[in-house]
Amino acid sequence: MKSSKKGYTLIEVLIASLIFSAIVMLSLYALNQGLMQYKGILERGLNFWDTARVFWLQRSLSSAIDYYIYDERKKLWYPFFKGNLDKIAYITLSSFSHDTPVLAILKKEQINGKFKLVYYELPVYTANLKELEDILTFKTYQKAVKFVFFEDLENLNFKFYGYDRFRQFYDWFSEYDGSSFLQLPNLIKIEYTKEGKNNFLYFPINVQNLRKVFYNELYQ
Repeated sequence: MKSSKKGYTLIEVLIASLIFSAIVMLSLYALNQGLMQYKGILERGLNFWDTARVFWLQRSLSSAIDYYIYDERKKLWYPFFKGNLDKIAYITLSSFSHDTPVLAILKKEQINGKFKLVYYELPVYTANLKELEDILTFKTYQKAVKFVFFEDLENLNFKFYGYDRFRQFYDWFSEYDGSSFLQLPNLIKIEYTKEGKNNFLYFPINVQNLRKVFYNELYQ
């Protein structure tokens, strides 16, 4: 009587081994790339939790969108963005606790002579300019979701790199408003001092296109 049991052929074993080896190599490569990124940040003097906070900030700022609003006073469409040395307000697709676009606010707050970087967010749905301005003016965002990114800082400032359409060149600015520049900044810099050490964090915004400066002319 013949046995019905069949074993694996040499070819099948070799193919399975090759697939397994490829998976292991790809996994090791991905792990190595991740460790190299973490190492680069850690070498700048940041601890694990600071590193995690930087990645969260990177995710939020790089996902900022050009949320166009109409300004009745200026008769203009422009992307909502307001930034100065103490605060940034923008619309982002990457939120921490919602599944819709949110109004995100990064704010410099002071307590006991020290500064902290605080993040607020609340969903915007289809908010217009007045509704967004009211949120900032009356500070209703303070009742929304809140995270503290950095604290016990001796100093904290924001700066913005973008295209000046009047002078027609790129530069750094201490104030940046979408109504003046007609586009989002290309780069945001957060400067802070902690334990006497100056730190600089740079965050690119990924939706830039110089043609958007002429949005009103193109889509009148």
